[in-house]
Amino acid sequence: MTEAEVDRLIKDYTGTLPRERLERLTRLGATLRDRFTRETHAAARRDLHALSGRLGVLLAYTHQDLGDAAAGARHAQLAGRHASLAGHDELRVHAGTVRANILFWDEQPAEALRMVEPEIPSAPAARQAGLLYNQARARAAIGDRDTALEALRLAGEYVERAPADSLWGGTSFEWRPASGLLLAASTHVRLGNGAAAADLAGQCLAAYRARPRGEKPSNADVRALLELVAARVLTEDLDAAEEALRPVCALEPARRTERLVRRVEFVQRTVAASRFARTPEARVLLEQTGDFTSMALRYQGGG
Repeated sequence: MTEAEVDRLIKDYTGTLPRERLERLTRLGATLRDRFTRETHAAARRDLHALSGRLGVLLAYTHQDLGDAAAGARHAQLAGRHASLAGHDELRVHAGTVRANILFWDEQPAEALRMVEPEIPSAPAARQAGLLYNQARARAAIGDRDTALEALRLAGEYVERAPADSLWGGTSFEWRPASGLLLAASTHVRLGNGAAAADLAGQCLAAYRARPRGEKPSNADVRALLELVAARVLTEDLDAAEEALRPVCALEPARRTERLVRRVEFVQRTVAASRFARTPEARVLLEQTGDFTSMALRYQGGG
């Protein structure tokens, strides 16, 4: 029964608001801990560790969504430990990538690299692309242009030959090429390559829009749009940036998670650093992004 409940939470992830999701995940985590105290068979305990690892990934992202990056990183670390005890290397590497992603958006790109780079030489093929794309983005963020571009090249090769992601069963957590497009766009934004970033973000947006909600990451379209906004600022097309930002600002406050807020804040910094920062068009962008963050989930009350 517990496995079915975990599967249901994974399937319902994108359609469930973060606070409600946290309550459900916390209850199920308590159930799993209770089962651990009563289970003595080694094989059954390994299965429980695998379930706990998958649940930990969901908890990690949910805590990040609610603005607690430290708790999110801890849950990702625990998920990796459970995966190791289950003998599930693909899940262990995935949990490490989740932790790296959380650290990156908490303005810790060097720590993110510490998570992903040691795994690259020996990680399962299905996880290589995700590791390399995360390496590329973090390297770009610290100014290591050459390594970032080489990581993007290698990641593209793995996308073409990697086996299908068997870990998450066709749900929003399954690795897909669109995820790579998003990370590649984000990398090029940080390298200052606005035209390349805009092209990749546009491809990503089209790929996400072609899939049902349950088969793509939460707020996937909005994330792609925010990379497109930043790219358009870099190409000095502020009208196109404002057009891409418009549907982002229409997102209901209860879905304005920390992952989105950090992206919006990056857009704000990109606009503020541009040579058009004092123009009326730039002021409109800054006002809109400011309104978005002021109504974000992190400022709302609740459990």
